[in-house]
Amino acid sequence: MLAAAALAALALPAQAQGALQGAWRTDGGWLTELRSHPDGAKVCSTGKAGQTPHTFGLTIVRSGPETVVMVVDQTQPPAPGVGEMSFSQNGRVVDTIPVQVTGPAVGSRDARGPEAGRLISRLSPGPTTIAVGDRRWELDLAGLPAALAELDRCLDKAR
Repeated sequence: MLAAAALAALALPAQAQGALQGAWRTDGGWLTELRSHPDGAKVCSTGKAGQTPHTFGLTIVRSGPETVVMVVDQTQPPAPGVGEMSFSQNGRVVDTIPVQVTGPAVGSRDARGPEAGRLISRLSPGPTTIAVGDRRWELDLAGLPAALAELDRCLDKAR
């Protein structure tokens, strides 16, 4: 449910994505936000912008037991459908998760499944290549531990 909602929200005006309740920056260029929705849901996200090969964003979204990892590429998104997204560091694939492409967003398919959490636990700060089909994005995950700690604090505030 969160995966579909997170992907669908990207096509909506900002006010439809939920009311911003707080935002916190952490080292490495990460931004964590807490948003509340009219249905009472409170959603936390942390994200970072990348520039290679062009501007895009990596975001981790959490609400209760649901987690979505997504890349948003307004310039050149992959073709709509389902597939896999792999994350590589130091020339090795760290993990691959099943994804769905909706509009400019590529997001993990099963928000309640173990894949997103497993991926997040395996990532470390440093240069990272994200791949979906023939698309590749590069991002330095510097500051990731602090961003994940801030995401946990956001979830505590959301309760």
